[in-house]
Amino acid sequence: MSGNTGDATGSLSTYSEIMSVVAVVIWGTLSDRMSRRSIMSISLVIIGVITIAYPHAKNLYPTLLILRLIYSIGTAGVTCMMAAMMVEIMGKRNGFLVGLIGICTGLGAIFAAFCLFSVPSRFAYLQKDLYDPISIVVGYATIGACCAFVGFLLWPAMPKKKGPGSDDAVAVPTERRSYKDFFIRLYRGIKAGKNPSIALGFISSFFARADEIVISNFISLWIQEYYIEAGMCTIGATCYPASGTTETMTGIAQSVALASAPLFAIMSEFLPKEYGVMLAGVIGAVGCFPFARSLDPTSNTSLAYVILIAIGQYGMIISGMAMIGNNNIEPDIQGSVAGAYSFCGAIGIIIVSKIGGVLFDKFMKGAPFLLLGIGHVICSLFALVLACIRLFHYIRDRRQNK
Repeated sequence: MSGNTGDATGSLSTYSEIMSVVAVVIWGTLSDRMSRRSIMSISLVIIGVITIAYPHAKNLYPTLLILRLIYSIGTAGVTCMMAAMMVEIMGKRNGFLVGLIGICTGLGAIFAAFCLFSVPSRFAYLQKDLYDPISIVVGYATIGACCAFVGFLLWPAMPKKKGPGSDDAVAVPTERRSYKDFFIRLYRGIKAGKNPSIALGFISSFFARADEIVISNFISLWIQEYYIEAGMCTIGATCYPASGTTETMTGIAQSVALASAPLFAIMSEFLPKEYGVMLAGVIGAVGCFPFARSLDPTSNTSLAYVILIAIGQYGMIISGMAMIGNNNIEPDIQGSVAGAYSFCGAIGIIIVSKIGGVLFDKFMKGAPFLLLGIGHVICSLFALVLACIRLFHYIRDRRQNK
């Protein structure tokens, strides 16, 4: 593509996330009739097969779009089952648990940045012709095959326990489960947002998931556009310098952010949970605003800003998950709140991806990060208000006790 790359990237992300929302409903209903290991394995195989087919797409619409939509069905199944298992094991001391989940997420991101991103380029260097497209095909095929293999590997490794509709679980009978039931539970979860702490968790999910998609899509796109404008790459050809720079920047940023995950886990465990959201929001905003105005996205200064954005993203994910895992939530709606939390994240991706993609083409390359900076400020202010209310109640109660 030679133009409107931001809009195309944002549109693909938007449409795929809409499909994910629909797929979550389907997978959630099927989980009442199938074991979770079945859904997890099938979803990973879908992801692997589509990854293999991805470089064979000849056009953006409809081929690439169809592949992205099917890919989203697979990712929705994986995230849906992960959320279900997380809610099952969430206990009273959830700060360390969500911290561990955040660390595992970071390890996956680092593996993708340092290993998966470089697979096509490493195959290219093995070819006589550096720009031979077969290296891209083989690279994606290798990644897809590994993903499908993991899907088959998880089948015997995961427990056989079925969803709540099975005989070994006490829950609503399977025949009463329906798509309508999903929306009823989603409504109950959103309604729980009347609690300011849960509402803050929903808002943090909105912008944390948007962080993920902006970091993964728009940083690489911006760097590629920068190299094309500098004459180091050509339109329509694989830009290996951009791939290498993206790999280095995101890999370093995710590594540093991973090291910060225990800090937010400890804060979520021993301090009021809004403190973690407030700190993550401030750090993310400090990174987003100057990076959005950067003239060179590949500079060391830009790398520092990306590191701050990644730390803010991790902090928002960990602290936000801790907010919805709060013991103040009634047990019978914990699953509904978890579903609403994921739904808010999906809406964040849909909105920020589309608006950010259009602004990337029409306004400036850093526009998506400007949107994220505003979001981080909103989260910080909301958390600050809750912290002030908590402090006010604490002082008032102490005076009354005297």
